[in-house]
Amino acid sequence: MGDGKQTRDFVYASDVAEAFYLAALSETSNERFNVGGGNPQSINYLIELLGGKVSYLPKRPGEPDITYANISKIQKMLGWHPKISFEEGVNLMLKDINHWKDAPLWDLESIDKATTTWFKYMKE
Repeated sequence: MGDGKQTRDFVYASDVAEAFYLAALSETSNERFNVGGGNPQSINYLIELLGGKVSYLPKRPGEPDITYANISKIQKMLGWHPKISFEEGVNLMLKDINHWKDAPLWDLESIDKATTTWFKYMKE
């Protein structure tokens, strides 16, 4: 069972757009860059910032305990760094949450259905 201690490297969409923009403007080609916050946050902390009910889901085969983007290369080569902190990004999302009021909600059944194929191949 997941316990929310897993960490993910969140990055705000406008920071991703800026990274793409800087890459497009640069003379650099045939390079791969990690784009992320460079500061993984626990799922429990995300839930704390969001508030509300907590539901822990079973851990799936192959699901990493941590994701972390090493952004040192893009920082050095393109001068990019995320401008929106994790907390600020969550606050911005919550401020504009009504934009997604008609979006389908994720529950245990819909998550299981949406990820079944992906996790099937993770087992192989």
